[in-house]
Order: sequence, then C-alpha cells, then structure tokens
Amino acid sequence: MRRPSFQGSLGQDYLEFLLAKFKSNERVDGRALDQYRKLEVLPGVVPKADGSAQVKLGETQVLAGIKITSGAPYADTPDEGVLTVGMDLAPFAHPDFQPGPPDERGIGWGRVVDRGIREGKAIDLGSLVIEEGKKVVIIWLDITVLNHEGNAQDASSIAALAALMTAKFPPDIAESLGKDSIELAHYPISVTVGKIGDYLIVDPSLEEEDYLDSELSITTLEDGRVSSMQKILSGALTEDEVLRCVELAKEKGEELRAAVMGVAKKYKSAEEKKVNEE
Repeated sequence: MRRPSFQGSLGQDYLEFLLAKFKSNERVDGRALDQYRKLEVLPGVVPKADGSAQVKLGETQVLAGIKITSGAPYADTPDEGVLTVGMDLAPFAHPDFQPGPPDERGIGWGRVVDRGIREGKAIDLGSLVIEEGKKVVIIWLDITVLNHEGNAQDASSIAALAALMTAKFPPDIAESLGKDSIELAHYPISVTVGKIGDYLIVDPSLEEEDYLDSELSITTLEDGRVSSMQKILSGALTEDEVLRCVELAKEKGEELRAAVMGVAKKYKSAEEKKVNEE
C-alpha cells in the first residue's frame, strides 16, 4: 500500500523511468541516491520566541518556534520538566493540507521529532525543576510546515535541534535555574530513507514520495547510537536493507548535525557579541 498521493500518480512509465535513473545512481533532480538536497538553517527568525529556526531543505520549508514557561509538573514525573512537541501543516504549504489539527502524516512527522529528542535524552528534564512537585520549566516546541516538497520530517528534526540549541530562558526562569539556556546532552538528527523497487534513496522529494514502497526515519545521536526508528508505509524491508538504512542514517546524520552545529555556534557568537557591545 502506498501513501495517499499528493500530486497524482504519473503512471507506470514514469516509475520505470525513475528506476532506470536509479540504476545509474542518479535521480531526476540530479542527486545521487545517497545525497540530500541543499540545506539552509536560519536560527533566530522569530524575535519574540525564546528560540526559533527556519530550515530550507531543497524547496521544503519548516519553522520551529520555542516558548518557555513554568508550571506544575506531570503527576507521574514531579521531578522533571516538561517538553511538548506540536506539529502544524500550514494550508498554503500544499494543496492537500487542510486547516485544523494535523492529519496522520503530520502526526507521524511530529512523532519522529518528539521520539528523537525524548528517547535520545537530548534534554535532561530533571535539570528543569524549579521546585520539585510544584514548579518546573515547560518547553513548548511548535513546528510548522511552510512548504512541502518532500521529507518534512527530516527538515522538522533539523529545525527543532537548531531552535533548541539557540534558545534562551526568559529572565525569571534563568534566574531560578542559574543558567540562561537549554543544556543539550545529545544532538538528535533524523535521516529518512525511502525504498522504491530495489533501491534505497535518502531525503525523498515529493515526487519520489508518491512512488515509495517503504520509508524509514532513523534518528541518531552524535555518538552513532540510534535513538528512534519509525517505519512508514507497509512495504517490506529486508534485514540487509534495514542495516543499510542505519548506516546511511549515521553517515548522513553526522553531516547534517555538523551543519546545524556550525550554524548554531556562529549564531550564538554573534548574539554574545551584540550583548557585549550594548
């Protein structure tokens, strides 16, 4: 079973055209099978947010915004702060997107981001306690897909990491915690690998997504560990294919992570310089 088509099937002839391209390690847009589209990361694009980042992955664009507040902890975790991840699909991002709560696709994309951060223990929630059982830090991470041209889940993962890395606590929370920013223990990045026929491709475009038999989003950490894995679509993957997907996730995750960390470091240095000059 394939995912619901965004743009309508172009037919069996086009599928055969894609497979012929893949045989030569080439895709319609000129990329190799294991190559990502051009990545651009722009931190701090929402001045009123406590943290934000816009990511452009090819023509796919997403925006991550962070709001940090304080409040009561969950009853079952009185000694931990709270992380909430939300996903919104802007109606103008694609003709099939509708106003209102995200559909199954959006929920799945949000789950990729949430599980990558949570299962990877990227944030030490225990360090976000102001008064145990009564008052903790609440991090609201909201992601909006602004333009969907494929692989919104990886773009969202990248935007989330960039926003978290450059976020600042509001003054009152910073004073209570004795620190001014979120201290990340790990840096999760999702890498999505699609399968069409017998070929594995990273970062599927929207056009390619229409022909996927299976898709696997794998989130890795900076030490190479896998923090989460989410399979989409019902097509089968062999054991060797899954292992190859993991290899690609580690390799490409390292490249994407380095790009995000470089941009975040440059942004934070520029922000510190502004403060020192004031």
